[in-house]
Amino acid sequence: MSTFDKFSSSKSALLICTDVAARGLDFPSVDWVVQLDCPDDVDTYIHRVGRTARYQAEGKALLFLCPSEEVGMLNRWSGKGIEVKKIKVKESKMGDLKQQMQNFAFREPEIKYLGQRVSDV
Repeated sequence: MSTFDKFSSSKSALLICTDVAARGLDFPSVDWVVQLDCPDDVDTYIHRVGRTARYQAEGKALLFLCPSEEVGMLNRWSGKGIEVKKIKVKESKMGDLKQQMQNFAFREPEIKYLGQRVSDV
């Protein structure tokens, strides 16, 4: 509950979580939902992106898919009448993500600590 309260009261925050947060939790003012893994089905996708655009507010969602996942998800979305816009990320615009994440972790002691705990497992 302390994590939920801390996240909910922050002016800006980043929450990295599993599908546990996709259902039943109501975070105020979520602008973006970024998914780094393909959902099992369209209902899971809908519940994940449902963390944003709450109570008539606007929100955005981004889902990263492997090439092998694209056709299947496009067919599933189409079957449910969901329109998606495919974008291709230019590699030159990506920068060094690993270095950026390390820099972020060093600026945030709690993130650094959690990252070290995970790497020790």
